Amino acid sequence: MKVRTKFAVLMVVVTLVLSGVVYGQLELAKDRSISSMEQNVDQTATQTAEQIDAEIRQEKNYVGFYASRPEASNFSQSSEFLDRFLTNPHLFAGQVVAANGTVIDFRGDIAPEVRRETIGEDLGNRTYVSKTARTGEIHVTDPERVEGTDQHIVIISAPIFEEGEISGVLAAALPVNEFTFLTMVKPLETGVRTVSVRADDKVLHESQASFEESVSSTATVSSTGWTIRVSRDRSTLDARLREVAIMQVASLALVLSLVIALAIWEYNANIRQAEKLLDGFNALRDGDYDQSPQLASGEEWHQIREGFEDLADALAEREAGLKEREQRLQVFNRVLRHNLRNDMTVVVNYAEFVADESDDPQVRQAAEKISSRGWDLVDLSEKARRVGDAMEGDDAAPVEIDPESVAADAADAVRAEYPDADIAVESGDTPPANAIPALDAAVENLCENAVEHNENPSVTVSVERTTDADDQRWVRIAVADDGSGIPDHERAVLTEGEETDLEHGSGLGLWLVNWVVERSGGRLTFAENDPQGSVVRIDLPPAEGE
Repeated sequence: MKVRTKFAVLMVVVTLVLSGVVYGQLELAKDRSISSMEQNVDQTATQTAEQIDAEIRQEKNYVGFYASRPEASNFSQSSEFLDRFLTNPHLFAGQVVAANGTVIDFRGDIAPEVRRETIGEDLGNRTYVSKTARTGEIHVTDPERVEGTDQHIVIISAPIFEEGEISGVLAAALPVNEFTFLTMVKPLETGVRTVSVRADDKVLHESQASFEESVSSTATVSSTGWTIRVSRDRSTLDARLREVAIMQVASLALVLSLVIALAIWEYNANIRQAEKLLDGFNALRDGDYDQSPQLASGEEWHQIREGFEDLADALAEREAGLKEREQRLQVFNRVLRHNLRNDMTVVVNYAEFVADESDDPQVRQAAEKISSRGWDLVDLSEKARRVGDAMEGDDAAPVEIDPESVAADAADAVRAEYPDADIAVESGDTPPANAIPALDAAVENLCENAVEHNENPSVTVSVERTTDADDQRWVRIAVADDGSGIPDHERAVLTEGEETDLEHGSGLGLWLVNWVVERSGGRLTFAENDPQGSVVRIDLPPAEGE
């Protein structure tokens, strides 16, 4: 992947990460704010329920205290007793009821005719009378709506004891409002908060305000079961969250702008310079050594540009030297392949003529040596031509070949030149291999070497599959002989990769084999044959799909 692509991917990742962080922070802030508001509303609802419960207990204690006073059981003085009892401003009416349910007295903020009608009435079926008279517990009735009004009242009843027995019931009627049980409801109601109090399906208190979106919580008054609901407006919170979101988005936009600016600067300062440098290397590869990339003015890039220019100068100098050397090699090659070959042919022919016509044994012997060495030079020239043809042009690229056919053709060619040689070919079901077309010349050369250096030559050319220690598959062509073997100095020349004044090869044959194997992507190895001789192995990569 190109650096430019990696850089673009990195910028996208950075953008996504920053966006994710901002979004996560917004959601976290939103959740925390809502959770904090919910906790606050829960706490308010609970405290309101507890306060109402405390006020109910206070009124119950008041009624219970008066019911426990000795004068409460003196029904003949009930009027005076109720007058004192009703000094509590929260009470608007009180009754003294006998244990059998008969109303002894009834006083308070009531009409005289209602008082006359109620005194003497049997209220034994009323819950606040029957339950209190039966259990001896202080009882609070469910709220009842006062006819013709929106006011609700509750009755708190407590038992009156005389000599340890319940002789009657003291009942007090109290309104449910902000002066009795709902003293803290009104202060809690603000422009952003409402409080409602319900007893089953009865609304004891309801705020007039309403909100489009709110956070609500409920709590229950333990002594009466009333439900307290507190609601808080979310509009302020939502507005604050929107402000936070705008600030976060603005911050993100600022950060992204800085990142983009940094990316542009980084691209121009480094990536763009690297692209220019790559363009310069491509120009060098194409032979344009006058190329000088216009890099940034930074000290590092200035040093890189100087190094590039030094490299270009060195390559240009080396290219010039290579061209000069190539020209020399072309001249030498032409002289070796054409002039020397043609001239040596003339020399050899004259030497053979002298040997045939001369009667002097010494002259004839000298002419024969000249002829033999001359033919060696002609063969050397032919090998040089074959090496040049094998390493140049389109034939220097690997193609798919049949190794069995190559081995058989090489054996046939050597048999034709050396009829007395014993050359055998061993092969099986061998797949095609990749090699340059000059492979046949390399195998033929190995067979010639094996025959030329052996008085009674016996050569075996084998073709087989093989797998090395790294589980890599090869197609092997091996040439084994029973001669004197390949000298160590010949192998050393190929191993070192160059000839020296002290160690050099006797000919071009092994160099041809070595170059062909290298160009084919194979490997060349040597081994000793048993009982004597050498084995030269050419391992070639199998053709694609094999």
